[in-house]
Amino acid sequence: MKRSGGLILSVLCLICLTTNVKAETYYTNSNGVEMTESQYNKMLQIFSERKVSVLDQKEFDMLKDSEIVDSAARYEKETYIKGEYVSTEEITEEEYEAAEDVTSCTPYVSDRVETSYKKLVGSLTKLGTSNEYSVIGALTWKKVPAYRSYDVFAYRFNHFNYSGFTGSQIYFKGNTSYKIPYYTYSEGYKALSNGAGVSMNLKDGSDITGYELTIATAVKFSSYNFSTAQAYISYQHSQANISRAESMDYTLDISGLGNVVKFNNSRIAGYHDGMDGVYLSVPIA
Repeated sequence: MKRSGGLILSVLCLICLTTNVKAETYYTNSNGVEMTESQYNKMLQIFSERKVSVLDQKEFDMLKDSEIVDSAARYEKETYIKGEYVSTEEITEEEYEAAEDVTSCTPYVSDRVETSYKKLVGSLTKLGTSNEYSVIGALTWKKVPAYRSYDVFAYRFNHFNYSGFTGSQIYFKGNTSYKIPYYTYSEGYKALSNGAGVSMNLKDGSDITGYELTIATAVKFSSYNFSTAQAYISYQHSQANISRAESMDYTLDISGLGNVVKFNNSRIAGYHDGMDGVYLSVPIA
């Protein structure tokens, strides 16, 4: 009996030790948010490393136990000469990562060719055991763009109903980050029956070194008569100085820029870079 009791105690201690190891903090970000290794790696599937470094506790708590059911990413390079926009082209993840040391855009200063880089990631996560999901769009400007005006960040849905909205613009000055939050009552927010978007005025400043932009909403199936539900996410960067009202004059349609943003004015549409969007889907149970 004594041997049996000692064996049980040893097994229980081993279980406790194993549990403590699994729950051990692997990473703590600048806001004091603690993450295990698996949680940290999950956050890196949704956001950039720089964004994860400044996640707040509420953002982390909403996602730490969620399941990523679909994700997609797109990488693009923008080229400028003498501060004038020339082109946008899709690049690979490897090319994007290799661009770490490329000089940031400084429009109207030199004659050299300058480039900026951006990454768009879309994630569809399952919240708990119900048929409720979260759709997240994350846009990283690795290098500051030459033009900074009102950009549109939006999502469009098929067979999903959405509710609520959170968004943010985080900009960096050296190692210091600053956050501009967006809500349903923010001036740039626009809700439509098949999705929503927000016009973000990129913060100006010669000492800004990058931006992290996000949008998110909760979704549920709107019908069970189809095999899948889809989410389309698009970020449209303005290459001209436009007003908030002009940037918000759009509908959401598959024929729009990035299969999402359809500007009602063709002149305003032409001011945007036309970046392709990302597509997410989940089977309807």
